[in-house]
Amino acid sequence: MVGMQNAQKEELYLGIDGGGTRCRARIVNDAGITLGEAVRGGANTRLGIDHVFGEIIAAATMALEQSGFSDRHLADLHAGLGLAGLPLERERKLAESYNHPFASVCFATDAYTACLGAHDGEDGAILIVGTGTCGQAIVAGRELALAGWGFEISDIGSGARIGRSAIETALLAHEDLATSSELTRAVMKHFNDNPEEIVAFAEKARPADYGAFCPMVFDADSHGDLTAAAIIDVAVTANRNILYKLQEFGAKRLSLMGGLAEQMAKRMPDDIQSDLVPAQNDALHGAILMARKHQKVHA
Repeated sequence: MVGMQNAQKEELYLGIDGGGTRCRARIVNDAGITLGEAVRGGANTRLGIDHVFGEIIAAATMALEQSGFSDRHLADLHAGLGLAGLPLERERKLAESYNHPFASVCFATDAYTACLGAHDGEDGAILIVGTGTCGQAIVAGRELALAGWGFEISDIGSGARIGRSAIETALLAHEDLATSSELTRAVMKHFNDNPEEIVAFAEKARPADYGAFCPMVFDADSHGDLTAAAIIDVAVTANRNILYKLQEFGAKRLSLMGGLAEQMAKRMPDDIQSDLVPAQNDALHGAILMARKHQKVHA
Protein backbone atom coordinates (compact mmCIF):
# COMPACT_ATOMS: atom_id res chain seq x y z
CA MET A 1 0.00 0.00 0.00
CA VAL A 2 1.11 3.57 -0.70
CA GLY A 3 1.27 5.92 2.24
CA MET A 4 -0.23 9.35 2.52
CA GLN A 5 3.06 11.10 1.75
CA ASN A 6 2.67 10.00 -1.89
CA ALA A 7 -1.02 10.88 -2.21
CA GLN A 8 -1.33 14.07 -0.16
CA LYS A 9 -2.03 16.43 -3.09
CA GLU A 10 -3.89 13.97 -5.29
CA GLU A 11 -7.57 13.33 -5.67
CA LEU A 12 -8.69 10.36 -3.59
CA TYR A 13 -11.40 7.98 -4.74
CA LEU A 14 -13.43 5.61 -2.58
CA GLY A 15 -15.14 2.59 -4.08
CA ILE A 16 -17.79 0.75 -2.06
CA ASP A 17 -19.28 -2.64 -2.85
CA GLY A 18 -22.17 -3.05 -0.44
CA GLY A 19 -23.88 -6.42 -0.51
CA GLY A 20 -26.11 -8.33 1.84
CA THR A 21 -23.24 -9.97 3.72
CA ARG A 22 -20.37 -7.51 3.63
CA CYS A 23 -19.32 -3.99 2.69
CA ARG A 24 -15.97 -3.73 0.92
CA ALA A 25 -14.07 -0.46 0.56
CA ARG A 26 -11.08 0.55 -1.54
CA ILE A 27 -9.29 3.88 -1.74
CA VAL A 28 -7.13 4.76 -4.75
CA ASN A 29 -5.22 7.85 -5.78
CA ASP A 30 -5.45 9.70 -9.08
CA ALA A 31 -3.00 7.25 -10.64
CA GLY A 32 -5.26 4.34 -9.73
CA ILE A 33 -2.88 2.96 -7.13
CA THR A 34 -4.61 1.22 -4.23
CA LEU A 35 -3.87 2.97 -0.95
CA GLY A 36 -6.07 0.98 1.41
CA GLU A 37 -8.85 -1.59 1.62
CA ALA A 38 -11.26 -2.72 4.32
CA VAL A 39 -14.26 -4.95 4.90
CA ARG A 40 -17.24 -4.44 7.18
CA GLY A 41 -20.70 -5.96 7.60
CA GLY A 42 -23.63 -6.04 5.18
CA ALA A 43 -24.66 -2.84 3.38
CA ASN A 44 -27.87 -3.69 1.58
CA THR A 45 -29.97 -0.53 1.90
CA ARG A 46 -32.92 -2.62 3.10
CA LEU A 47 -30.98 -3.19 6.33
CA GLY A 48 -31.66 0.47 7.16
CA ILE A 49 -29.97 3.56 5.73
CA ASP A 50 -28.32 4.55 9.03
CA HIS A 51 -26.91 1.04 9.38
CA VAL A 52 -25.65 1.07 5.80
CA PHE A 53 -23.88 4.40 6.03
CA GLY A 54 -22.46 3.36 9.39
CA GLU A 55 -20.82 0.39 7.68
CA ILE A 56 -19.69 2.49 4.71
CA ILE A 57 -18.11 5.16 6.89
CA ALA A 58 -16.49 2.56 9.15
CA ALA A 59 -15.04 0.73 6.13
CA ALA A 60 -13.82 4.00 4.59
CA THR A 61 -12.21 5.02 7.89
CA MET A 62 -10.43 1.67 8.17
CA ALA A 63 -9.17 1.98 4.58
CA LEU A 64 -7.96 5.52 5.29
CA GLU A 65 -6.07 4.35 8.37
CA GLN A 66 -4.42 1.63 6.31
CA SER A 67 -3.34 4.36 3.88
CA GLY A 68 -1.84 6.50 6.63
CA PHE A 69 -4.72 8.97 6.79
CA SER A 70 -7.05 9.88 9.64
CA ASP A 71 -10.83 10.05 9.51
CA ARG A 72 -10.50 13.81 8.88
CA HIS A 73 -9.77 12.84 5.29
CA LEU A 74 -13.23 11.36 4.78
CA ALA A 75 -14.09 14.82 3.47
CA ASP A 76 -11.45 14.42 0.73
CA LEU A 77 -12.90 11.23 -0.72
CA HIS A 78 -14.88 11.16 -3.95
CA ALA A 79 -17.08 8.14 -3.33
CA GLY A 80 -18.73 5.73 -5.73
CA LEU A 81 -21.21 3.57 -3.84
CA GLY A 82 -22.50 0.36 -5.38
CA LEU A 83 -25.23 -0.87 -3.04
CA ALA A 84 -27.62 -3.78 -2.98
CA GLY A 85 -31.19 -2.59 -2.52
CA LEU A 86 -30.96 0.45 -4.79
CA PRO A 87 -33.27 -0.93 -7.49
CA LEU A 88 -35.99 0.28 -5.10
CA GLU A 89 -36.66 3.98 -5.72
CA ARG A 90 -37.45 4.61 -2.05
CA GLU A 91 -34.05 3.22 -1.03
CA ARG A 92 -32.25 5.31 -3.65
CA LYS A 93 -33.96 8.49 -2.42
CA LEU A 94 -32.96 7.73 1.17
CA ALA A 95 -29.35 7.16 0.10
CA GLU A 96 -29.17 10.29 -2.05
CA SER A 97 -30.56 12.49 0.73
CA TYR A 98 -28.26 11.10 3.44
CA ASN A 99 -25.94 13.63 5.10
CA HIS A 100 -22.66 11.90 4.17
CA PRO A 101 -19.16 13.12 5.09
CA PHE A 102 -17.54 12.72 1.65
CA ALA A 103 -16.33 15.30 -0.90
CA SER A 104 -18.77 13.91 -3.46
CA VAL A 105 -20.96 10.84 -3.81
CA CYS A 106 -22.58 8.96 -6.67
CA PHE A 107 -24.77 5.89 -6.35
CA ALA A 108 -25.62 2.80 -8.36
CA THR A 109 -26.71 -0.74 -7.68
CA ASP A 110 -24.00 -3.20 -6.74
CA ALA A 111 -24.83 -5.03 -9.97
CA TYR A 112 -24.13 -1.94 -12.08
CA THR A 113 -20.73 -1.32 -10.49
CA ALA A 114 -19.92 -5.03 -10.75
CA CYS A 115 -20.73 -4.90 -14.47
CA LEU A 116 -18.56 -1.81 -14.97
CA GLY A 117 -15.69 -3.50 -13.18
CA ALA A 118 -16.06 -6.88 -14.84
CA HIS A 119 -15.78 -5.42 -18.34
CA ASP A 120 -13.58 -2.43 -17.43
CA GLY A 121 -16.27 0.02 -18.48
CA GLU A 122 -16.95 -1.71 -21.81
CA ASP A 123 -20.11 -3.52 -22.96
CA GLY A 124 -21.02 -6.79 -21.31
CA ALA A 125 -23.18 -8.40 -18.66
CA ILE A 126 -22.81 -9.97 -15.27
CA LEU A 127 -24.77 -12.17 -12.93
CA ILE A 128 -23.99 -11.77 -9.26
CA VAL A 129 -24.69 -15.02 -7.46
CA GLY A 130 -24.06 -14.75 -3.75
CA THR A 131 -26.34 -14.15 -0.80
CA GLY A 132 -28.68 -12.62 -3.38
CA THR A 133 -28.78 -12.62 -7.17
CA CYS A 134 -28.91 -9.82 -9.70
CA GLY A 135 -28.24 -9.62 -13.41
CA GLN A 136 -27.00 -6.50 -15.18
CA ALA A 137 -26.15 -5.70 -18.80
CA ILE A 138 -24.63 -2.55 -20.29
CA VAL A 139 -24.78 -2.58 -24.10
CA ALA A 140 -24.30 0.48 -26.34
CA GLY A 141 -25.33 2.82 -23.55
CA ARG A 142 -28.46 0.82 -22.72
CA GLU A 143 -28.93 -0.91 -19.38
CA LEU A 144 -30.90 -3.95 -18.29
CA ALA A 145 -31.26 -5.06 -14.68
CA LEU A 146 -32.88 -8.36 -13.75
CA ALA A 147 -33.86 -9.92 -10.40
CA GLY A 148 -32.40 -8.51 -7.21
CA TRP A 149 -35.80 -7.60 -5.76
CA GLY A 150 -35.03 -9.20 -2.42
CA PHE A 151 -34.86 -12.52 -0.68
CA GLU A 152 -38.56 -12.70 0.11
CA ILE A 153 -39.90 -12.54 -3.45
CA SER A 154 -36.92 -12.78 -5.81
CA ASP A 155 -33.29 -13.99 -5.94
CA ILE A 156 -34.40 -17.57 -6.55
CA GLY A 157 -30.92 -18.68 -7.58
CA SER A 158 -29.21 -17.18 -4.54
CA GLY A 159 -27.35 -18.70 -1.64
CA ALA A 160 -29.99 -17.40 0.75
CA ARG A 161 -32.81 -19.13 -1.12
CA ILE A 162 -30.79 -22.34 -1.44
CA GLY A 163 -30.18 -22.29 2.31
CA ARG A 164 -33.81 -21.58 3.11
CA SER A 165 -34.96 -24.42 0.84
CA ALA A 166 -32.62 -26.77 2.69
CA ILE A 167 -34.17 -25.79 6.02
CA GLU A 168 -37.72 -26.06 4.70
CA THR A 169 -37.05 -29.51 3.25
CA ALA A 170 -35.32 -30.67 6.42
CA LEU A 171 -38.36 -29.69 8.47
CA LEU A 172 -40.64 -31.59 6.10
CA ALA A 173 -38.41 -34.66 6.30
CA HIS A 174 -38.35 -34.42 10.09
CA GLU A 175 -42.13 -34.95 10.03
CA ASP A 176 -41.94 -37.67 7.34
CA LEU A 177 -43.50 -35.35 4.76
CA ALA A 178 -40.42 -35.53 2.54
CA THR A 179 -37.63 -38.03 1.99
CA SER A 180 -34.91 -37.96 4.60
CA SER A 181 -31.38 -37.54 3.26
CA GLU A 182 -27.85 -36.68 4.28
CA LEU A 183 -28.70 -33.01 3.81
CA THR A 184 -31.94 -32.98 5.79
CA ARG A 185 -30.34 -34.89 8.66
CA ALA A 186 -27.37 -32.50 8.75
CA VAL A 187 -29.65 -29.46 8.83
CA MET A 188 -31.81 -30.91 11.62
CA LYS A 189 -28.68 -31.83 13.57
CA HIS A 190 -27.63 -28.18 13.39
CA PHE A 191 -30.90 -27.32 15.13
CA ASN A 192 -30.60 -30.19 17.63
CA ASP A 193 -33.46 -32.02 15.87
CA ASN A 194 -35.80 -29.45 17.35
CA PRO A 195 -38.28 -27.64 15.06
CA GLU A 196 -38.77 -24.97 17.70
CA GLU A 197 -35.14 -23.95 17.27
CA ILE A 198 -35.81 -23.51 13.55
CA VAL A 199 -38.78 -21.27 14.36
CA ALA A 200 -36.63 -19.16 16.69
CA PHE A 201 -33.95 -18.92 13.99
CA ALA A 202 -36.45 -17.91 11.31
CA GLU A 203 -37.93 -15.15 13.47
CA LYS A 204 -34.61 -13.28 13.43
CA ALA A 205 -32.76 -14.61 10.38
CA ARG A 206 -31.51 -12.34 7.63
CA PRO A 207 -30.67 -13.54 4.11
CA ALA A 208 -27.02 -14.03 5.04
CA ASP A 209 -28.06 -16.32 7.90
CA TYR A 210 -29.91 -18.56 5.45
CA GLY A 211 -27.00 -18.34 3.04
CA ALA A 212 -24.74 -19.85 5.68
CA PHE A 213 -26.46 -23.20 5.00
CA CYS A 214 -25.62 -23.09 1.30
CA PRO A 215 -22.22 -24.85 1.58
CA MET A 216 -23.98 -27.71 3.35
CA VAL A 217 -26.21 -28.16 0.28
CA PHE A 218 -23.34 -28.26 -2.21
CA ASP A 219 -21.39 -30.63 0.02
CA ALA A 220 -24.34 -33.03 0.18
CA ASP A 221 -24.77 -32.74 -3.60
CA SER A 222 -21.14 -33.79 -4.08
CA HIS A 223 -22.00 -37.01 -2.21
CA GLY A 224 -24.94 -37.77 -4.50
CA ASP A 225 -27.70 -36.43 -2.25
CA LEU A 226 -30.83 -36.20 -4.41
CA THR A 227 -32.52 -33.65 -2.14
CA ALA A 228 -29.55 -31.32 -2.45
CA ALA A 229 -29.44 -31.84 -6.22
CA ALA A 230 -33.11 -30.88 -6.56
CA ILE A 231 -32.62 -27.68 -4.55
CA ILE A 232 -29.59 -26.72 -6.64
CA ASP A 233 -31.44 -27.45 -9.89
CA VAL A 234 -34.06 -24.83 -9.01
CA ALA A 235 -31.33 -22.24 -8.48
CA VAL A 236 -29.49 -23.21 -11.67
CA THR A 237 -32.67 -22.88 -13.73
CA ALA A 238 -33.39 -19.41 -12.33
CA ASN A 239 -29.85 -18.21 -13.00
CA ARG A 240 -29.77 -19.75 -16.47
CA ASN A 241 -32.95 -17.88 -17.40
CA ILE A 242 -31.44 -14.57 -16.30
CA LEU A 243 -28.34 -15.21 -18.41
CA TYR A 244 -30.45 -16.04 -21.46
CA LYS A 245 -32.26 -12.71 -21.09
CA LEU A 246 -28.95 -10.86 -20.83
CA GLN A 247 -27.83 -12.55 -24.05
CA GLU A 248 -31.09 -11.57 -25.76
CA PHE A 249 -30.43 -7.96 -24.75
CA GLY A 250 -27.25 -8.07 -26.81
CA ALA A 251 -24.55 -8.91 -24.28
CA LYS A 252 -21.77 -10.88 -25.94
CA ARG A 253 -19.66 -11.29 -22.82
CA LEU A 254 -21.04 -12.74 -19.59
CA SER A 255 -19.25 -12.85 -16.26
CA LEU A 256 -20.45 -14.65 -13.15
CA MET A 257 -19.50 -13.02 -9.86
CA GLY A 258 -20.10 -13.72 -6.19
CA GLY A 259 -19.57 -16.62 -3.85
CA LEU A 260 -21.54 -19.12 -5.94
CA ALA A 261 -20.13 -18.08 -9.34
CA GLU A 262 -17.92 -21.13 -9.78
CA GLN A 263 -20.62 -23.58 -8.70
CA MET A 264 -23.14 -22.05 -11.09
CA ALA A 265 -20.79 -21.60 -14.05
CA LYS A 266 -20.00 -25.30 -14.32
CA ARG A 267 -23.71 -26.14 -14.32
CA MET A 268 -24.63 -23.82 -17.21
CA PRO A 269 -25.46 -25.15 -20.72
CA ASP A 270 -22.97 -24.85 -23.59
CA ASP A 271 -24.70 -21.87 -25.22
CA ILE A 272 -24.07 -19.87 -22.06
CA GLN A 273 -20.65 -21.28 -21.24
CA SER A 274 -19.39 -20.23 -24.68
CA ASP A 275 -20.02 -16.57 -23.74
CA LEU A 276 -18.62 -16.75 -20.21
CA VAL A 277 -15.48 -14.70 -19.64
CA PRO A 278 -13.53 -14.02 -16.45
CA ALA A 279 -14.24 -10.67 -14.86
CA GLN A 280 -11.42 -8.23 -15.69
CA ASN A 281 -11.86 -6.41 -12.40
CA ASP A 282 -14.15 -6.41 -9.40
CA ALA A 283 -17.10 -4.29 -8.33
CA LEU A 284 -14.84 -1.95 -6.36
CA HIS A 285 -13.01 -1.10 -9.57
CA GLY A 286 -16.38 -0.35 -11.17
CA ALA A 287 -17.40 1.86 -8.25
CA ILE A 288 -14.15 3.79 -8.57
CA LEU A 289 -14.63 4.20 -12.35
CA MET A 290 -18.05 5.64 -11.56
CA ALA A 291 -16.66 7.98 -8.88
CA ARG A 292 -13.95 9.25 -11.24
CA LYS A 293 -16.46 10.02 -13.99
CA HIS A 294 -18.83 11.74 -11.55
CA GLN A 295 -16.08 13.86 -10.02
CA LYS A 296 -14.77 15.02 -13.41
CA VAL A 297 -18.26 15.91 -14.66
CA HIS A 298 -19.02 17.90 -11.50
CA ALA A 299 -15.56 19.38 -10.91
